[in-house]
Amino acid sequence: MLKSLDDVADFMKRRRIASFATVDTKGKPHVVPVWYTYHDGKVFVQTDRNSAKVRNIEKNKNAAVAVYNAEEAVIIKGEGRIIEDKEEFIKRTQQHINKYRLKLDEQGRDSMGIQLYNSNIRCVVEIIPKKILFW
Repeated sequence: MLKSLDDVADFMKRRRIASFATVDTKGKPHVVPVWYTYHDGKVFVQTDRNSAKVRNIEKNKNAAVAVYNAEEAVIIKGEGRIIEDKEEFIKRTQQHINKYRLKLDEQGRDSMGIQLYNSNIRCVVEIIPKKILFW
């Protein structure tokens, strides 16, 4: 059982998949599994710039992330924002590549052919916590 924010940080760094929830323009929830990184209490999701989750965050900043296993869970409720700063985008993308041990080809594409460092087609969503629940 998680007992402190330090426990939360360790748990978040070990887990690989999160459920990421946003709200669409009609007020309906949109929940998808994502790969993520966690740093200083914030969650970062590297994704397609034209994804539904990005379009939702641009219209409604409310977001939540849930990471769990059979015994423990972390739920982070907060606000999402698209990281526009190029250096920050590169830093968070590199953390994503490191965590998931992704191999990039000479054009910076992953195994699915996605150019992870191309900020015209990719972006990083930062989830800034307003409330963190854990057990």
